[in-house]
Amino acid sequence: MNHGLIARDAASNRSIGITWRDDRIIEVVKVPDTRPPRPGDDYVCPTFFDIQFNGRWGHSFSDPKLTVEQAARCVRAQASFGSGHVFPTLISASFEATRQGLATLAAACAADPRVDHLVAGVHLEGPWISERDGYRGAHPLSAIRDPDWDEFQAWQETSGGRIKIVTLAPEREGALEMIAKLTASEVVVGIGHTAADGPTLAAAVAAGARLSTHLGNGIEAVLPRHPNPIWYQAADDRLTASLIGDGLHLEEQAFKVLARAKGPERLVLVSDASPLAGLPTGDYFPWEVDASGKIIVAGTPYLAGSNQPLAVGLGNLLRWAGFSIVDALATVISNPARLLGRPAPRLEVGQPASFVVFRAEAGVFQVRSVHIEGRPVDLGLADEMPVDVSTTT
Repeated sequence: MNHGLIARDAASNRSIGITWRDDRIIEVVKVPDTRPPRPGDDYVCPTFFDIQFNGRWGHSFSDPKLTVEQAARCVRAQASFGSGHVFPTLISASFEATRQGLATLAAACAADPRVDHLVAGVHLEGPWISERDGYRGAHPLSAIRDPDWDEFQAWQETSGGRIKIVTLAPEREGALEMIAKLTASEVVVGIGHTAADGPTLAAAVAAGARLSTHLGNGIEAVLPRHPNPIWYQAADDRLTASLIGDGLHLEEQAFKVLARAKGPERLVLVSDASPLAGLPTGDYFPWEVDASGKIIVAGTPYLAGSNQPLAVGLGNLLRWAGFSIVDALATVISNPARLLGRPAPRLEVGQPASFVVFRAEAGVFQVRSVHIEGRPVDLGLADEMPVDVSTTT
């Protein structure tokens, strides 16, 4: 049975009709425009990449108690925000806890073909990062250590080869050698949670690092005016930067400056969804959700992930940084695909029937519907708190 829709192609601003059967697009045709574009028009684009999200509803991918169904539910919920290529992210933890998290994700992919399709890779954020307060962010000090290639190989085997991004601090002993080995293994290396100086950052890039992970965050609250790790990375055109666009991790001015410094071709938006995303206000030691919805390390000013979808960051690119719709969408479609060495998704015959219908008005980006491999996604998935989640600890 064929299915179809008509909307404006975000890339061309022309009305198109898309027809699909099962999981593939079988026809894309131009539809005569009877009027110019106007507010309220529906647009269509391929589904998004989200290369950094840590869980939902109190479930962390780094938690050794995470179940297969909990992991799958978190992945499926992320699709309701328009993300068709997601990277579950594990933060610093013990060897065994990380191994168990990776095994659980691999089992979730094996148990559900749709989850397997959505999980485009796994992101290891740590444990090879700075141990210093501020730079460490929400990562537990007890888990932080120097890079170990044998450790990584064991994790990669457990994951079924799914680890595609590793974030580390290049100042740690053995980090530059680790960057070179990871790069040779076709793993993207991100620089993050780092107090490195300029020469060390330059050496990391020379060794193969290509990403600045959530630039402007995972850093000390008080810094030298210049130089500092933010400006070094913002100025290096060899580095793509990911930014958390929720309006809390980076205030308007910082977000605008960093977005413009990297430009539309070297910027990737991430949700950085916290394991507490979707939970009501309360204490969930060692983290908490405050009355504004901000998620922080309990008793500190340090943020512990976001509670907002990519659409919020896309709206902020439009409103604060002055990006066009095409350039904003590149930060969640073509730019992450290029970073990962993959072809950018396109609305073409033979491509997966995976797309987002949206509206963008007055700097607000609104997801209207999502299809993954031809099947509609329930946009309320992320709002339906599972019955196995307790609201306080």
